Amino acid sequence: MSAIIGTEQYKWYFNNPSGVLQGAIGSALAAGSVIGSLAAGPLSDKIGRRDSIFVACIFWLIGTAVQVSVQNVGQLIAGRIINGITVGITSSQVPVYLAEIARKEKRGSLIIIQQLAIEWGILFMFFIGYGASFIGGPRTTTSFRFAWGTQFIPCVLLMVGIPFLPRSPRWLAKVGRKEEAIHNLAKIQANGDTNDPLVVAEWEEITTVLDAERSAGPGWQKFLKRGMWKRTLAGMSVQAWQQMSGANAMVYYVVYIFSM
Repeated sequence: MSAIIGTEQYKWYFNNPSGVLQGAIGSALAAGSVIGSLAAGPLSDKIGRRDSIFVACIFWLIGTAVQVSVQNVGQLIAGRIINGITVGITSSQVPVYLAEIARKEKRGSLIIIQQLAIEWGILFMFFIGYGASFIGGPRTTTSFRFAWGTQFIPCVLLMVGIPFLPRSPRWLAKVGRKEEAIHNLAKIQANGDTNDPLVVAEWEEITTVLDAERSAGPGWQKFLKRGMWKRTLAGMSVQAWQQMSGANAMVYYVVYIFSM
């Protein structure tokens, strides 16, 4: 969005939105993210990490289509809310999925690669927005429609690729699909050898953790018990302070900031 808001075409079509209105447009994505993040946990537990990401892609397609066909500010806000649902689901479930299918020594690296991919995507979108600003004249909507439409490419590629990805062994074990869980774990960790020591050790760890979760019971209360609330607070604080650092404000409004 930040790559588009400074273009003449955007300002002309949306009648040079005021600061308050532009703030509403920008924060619409965050509003959708709240919805997506709240729904992500129950959805992921119900249908699995992999399939929840596929559902997120469906919202991504719909949100992008709404934005590309935009006729007014209200439709733009609606499209960004729908896309925000995608962000809420994927930002919470992709790291979980990666952690559950990767070897212990690879988990940290994969999460870092995922975050780097997000930052590179933001950078590419700035270049796409800049290049698209030269499409047509100052009184055309093709430029920003084209830029927003490029979201279809990674979305479709991800949707096509997801069915070829393995389901999380931990989720399969959690829902009682033991044989499939062991098969997937062996396929991921040891080229299909279910007797590999690494597979055996990983499976024992999965079952131990799941037993501990069941004994702790459902609900959020277990995260607030003695010895756990500090860890919960630390984990939540990292996420909260990252948002409160102003990084997203810079990303959203960097065009305005540089023009000052």
